[in-house]
Amino acid sequence: MIHVLKSRSTLLTASSIVRTSVGSSSRYSQTRTYSRTHSWSKDASGGAISVLPTKLPFGEQAPRFPHTLGLPLVSRPLFPGLVTSVTLTDEATIDAMEALTKNQDQAYVSCFLRKKNPTGVSEGGVILATPEVITDPSDIYHVGTFAQIQRLTRGDETAATLILLAHRRLDLEYVDKIGPPIDVTVKHWNRSDYTGADDTIRALSNEIISTIREVAQVNMLFRENLQYFPMRVDANDPFRLADFAASISASGTPEDLQAVLEEKDAEMRLHKALVLLNREREVSKLQQEISQKVEERMTEAQRKYFLTEQLKSIKKELGMERDDKDTLIEKYRKTLSEYPHVPEEAMETIDAELEKFSTLEKNSPEYNVTRSYLDWLTSVPWGVETEENFDIQKARKTLDRDHYGLDDVKDTILEFIAIGKLRGSVQGKILCLSGPPGTGKTSIAKSVADALGRQFFRFSVGGLSDVSEIKGHRRTYIGAMPGKLIQCLKATGTTNPVVLIDEIDKLGTGFRGDPASALLEVLDPGQNSTFRDYFLDVPVDISKVLFICTANELERIPGPLLDRMEVIRLSGYDLPEKVAIAEQYLVPKSMRDSGLLGVPETLKLTIDAVRSLARWYAREAGVRNLAKYIDRITRKLALQVVAESEGATLTDKSSRKSNTWEITEDNLHEYVGKPVFTSDRLYEDGPLPHGIVMGLAYTSMGGSALYIETQSIRRGLDSEGKTRGGGTLKVTGQLGDVMKESTQIASTVARARLSDIKPESNFFDINDIHMHVPEGATPKDGPSAGVTMVTSMLSLALDRPIRNDLAMTGEVSLTGKVLAVGGIKEKIMGARRAGIKCVILPAANKRDYDEIPDYLKEDLEVHYADTFDKVYEVAFSSVDST
Repeated sequence: MIHVLKSRSTLLTASSIVRTSVGSSSRYSQTRTYSRTHSWSKDASGGAISVLPTKLPFGEQAPRFPHTLGLPLVSRPLFPGLVTSVTLTDEATIDAMEALTKNQDQAYVSCFLRKKNPTGVSEGGVILATPEVITDPSDIYHVGTFAQIQRLTRGDETAATLILLAHRRLDLEYVDKIGPPIDVTVKHWNRSDYTGADDTIRALSNEIISTIREVAQVNMLFRENLQYFPMRVDANDPFRLADFAASISASGTPEDLQAVLEEKDAEMRLHKALVLLNREREVSKLQQEISQKVEERMTEAQRKYFLTEQLKSIKKELGMERDDKDTLIEKYRKTLSEYPHVPEEAMETIDAELEKFSTLEKNSPEYNVTRSYLDWLTSVPWGVETEENFDIQKARKTLDRDHYGLDDVKDTILEFIAIGKLRGSVQGKILCLSGPPGTGKTSIAKSVADALGRQFFRFSVGGLSDVSEIKGHRRTYIGAMPGKLIQCLKATGTTNPVVLIDEIDKLGTGFRGDPASALLEVLDPGQNSTFRDYFLDVPVDISKVLFICTANELERIPGPLLDRMEVIRLSGYDLPEKVAIAEQYLVPKSMRDSGLLGVPETLKLTIDAVRSLARWYAREAGVRNLAKYIDRITRKLALQVVAESEGATLTDKSSRKSNTWEITEDNLHEYVGKPVFTSDRLYEDGPLPHGIVMGLAYTSMGGSALYIETQSIRRGLDSEGKTRGGGTLKVTGQLGDVMKESTQIASTVARARLSDIKPESNFFDINDIHMHVPEGATPKDGPSAGVTMVTSMLSLALDRPIRNDLAMTGEVSLTGKVLAVGGIKEKIMGARRAGIKCVILPAANKRDYDEIPDYLKEDLEVHYADTFDKVYEVAFSSVDST
């Protein structure tokens, strides 16, 4: 055991165990006086080596120094009579070992096994402890080995390798100094300390030798060590034999090996070593079984491969089977012969690849790459075209069968067919359908393909940020494949399909490129006849493809890309159109999908119910939400029909009559709940309050009517009765920069107009103005609300209301000019949905209004204004006349 010493009335704790005697520095001068100068030689790797003479005392003849440097070991203890190498990384320890090698008589250290390997790391990533650094004496075992330094090799500036020869066991008595390295006081073991019975020891020795030889039959490491067994170990020396057996046991734990090192009794030491060998034998047998199984599998696989190759060769010689490569090459050439025309450049590339493919071995890495390339090259339908349908009447019937309205799209397709009929050939075209969601942009594309008799392919580019999806990957990448355009040609088997590029306004950008720029070549009629995919790397003609793109907001499409497309706006549907669409398309489809076509005729959804759905539940530009409500109704009807047939009782909420399933306006709420909207407008009856005017807006969701509200706040009076401040303008409603500028212009125009109408009025000077555009949660921007803002301010300043069925739109200049705006058709439809009877439009938009279908103009009073004077006349005189 390690004793706790007292020196000069000072009690040392067990955690330190460090000698503090005054004369310690002089007693250990032989290990503490280090010198930086040393003669070195070079090893084969270029490292510096310090080599000591080999003829030094060995074993019991080795010196017995009571005070030495301590060297911790990791994983395995060092047994006497054996040689080991230790890697040093601590600079102080390396210097100390280097100093010891200077004097061959002092080149000895005491080696102790660590109880655990240090793994602590500081916050900066610097290792706190290396294996040879001891900060706590309790980290090492107290029985170690006295070893001689045979060689010290410096590999680089931070590491060195130490070769040690072990002589005898020793006990750690004191740790005199915490290093690195540590100074220790030790007690050497004597040979006379060993005890043991001769017969038992002989039997254990024979068993160990037998086990070693048995393990050596299956373990290469044991077999190599056994070659040196006669030279290194005396079989009649049980102590050395036990040490040798333990040292070559690879499966022994550090604790088990340390137990052998600490054992003084020869019989017990042999017994513990034999236990380690038996464990090694079991592990070796298990390893041998695993190796045999793996080898058998490999042998069987090799045998199967050899026989398979022989069978292929025999069948090939007899003409019973052809080589896979020959079969594939024949297949490729046959496929190419079926195409009407393969371009010269593509054919040259295919021939070169086929020639290379014929020379490749099947297990070659390039075999599958070349095969995949040839698969795609021969899958492109070179020159194959689908026969066109030039029957205009048939095409119109097909388009009308699937969609209501959308006359602009239908007329464009019919014009496209007529040109093809006159020319005898059809060229490609790029259309862009722009409009609110739910207006049939995506579904009309499939109907166009049916009307033309072409194949149809759709892919969405919403959120797409990888240009490889459009133009393919380079063949150097693993798993490379062509882009969507080449995949489209392969899937449809023709070079003139209808291709729908959905959500083109939602293209993304990222570090993988800009897909919008890649589409410039695809959608350019002057370039797409020689479109070159990165994967194929040969020109492909896609000029006969009819591209149809869809978008909600044209403003989000890059200008160069938008310039290549013919834009067709879909304005949405008003209430009569929605009712017609529901009656002709949505209700029959929902009935069919719900399995209600075979039920009694008494099951129906009345026109009034559909009108209520469109007016109070699904107030939108499209019909998507209307379709959802109809689906909800038919699902509930399906449940009622099934429950009735099974004799179940319907819910108490149902008010239907016996044997009748009829959805009317009165019982509609039982199927879809309470109405989402309760009125057409925020202000229904009578004139609008002062300062409230309805404007018309156009958004990605279609046209809509919105109110502009203005309120005044009179400032207080000072001590002399004069007004303090006033004249400020506050704007709310999530307005964009353009609309905020419109409020400033409108304020100036309103002030100027008020001074003309009522010169004595100082309304804007003594009042703060607050303008709000509901709804506050919806962002708004654009210049078309200028006339509405001026009218709202004047209504407040003049204390005169505006009629509640009047709406207006138009941009106003600083001098009162009314400027043209966009989206007239959508705004008129929004006005009709809101029940507006009178509309004020810019005079410059009269041509746009004239192009609107007549059914949208019915019962609508329209006034055109080129200056704000006309707006003022219509807005305020209408109330006066009323």
